[in-house]
Amino acid sequence: MHPILQRCARRPLAGGLVVPYVTLIHDGHAAFGVLDADRTLDAFRRRLCQICTQPLDERCYLLVRPADVVKGCSPEPALHPECLPYTAGHCPMLNGTATHYRHSPVLAGHPAGRPCTDPCCLCPPRSPDDAGHTARSGRLADRYEA
Repeated sequence: MHPILQRCARRPLAGGLVVPYVTLIHDGHAAFGVLDADRTLDAFRRRLCQICTQPLDERCYLLVRPADVVKGCSPEPALHPECLPYTAGHCPMLNGTATHYRHSPVLAGHPAGRPCTDPCCLCPPRSPDDAGHTARSGRLADRYEA
């Protein structure tokens, strides 16, 4: 495992891991693998690293799947060169430990199996009709490249 980077020293931790800036925090819990749309947009607009939230330098990395390359864009903001190894070392989608997509989706409204109990919350309802998840469920995980 990679040690926590100096750039990430002020970032919150969950289970000993740095919580990336773009990760959704729901009901006080980090929902790893779920992007916070507002923070993601903020990172794109302000050219911030998706992990440490510091401004990107001229040299940075994008995480892309083959489908993203075809489209010519990445759904996630860039990372600093030093934030990439930490991320790749801990993210199952990048380090090869997630060989298949989950059979059950981890939805923004139910991170880590904790259903949302706040009636005023804007989180999406849990829906088995998620066409994107249904199409990927149990299938081989996409290959990501930097």
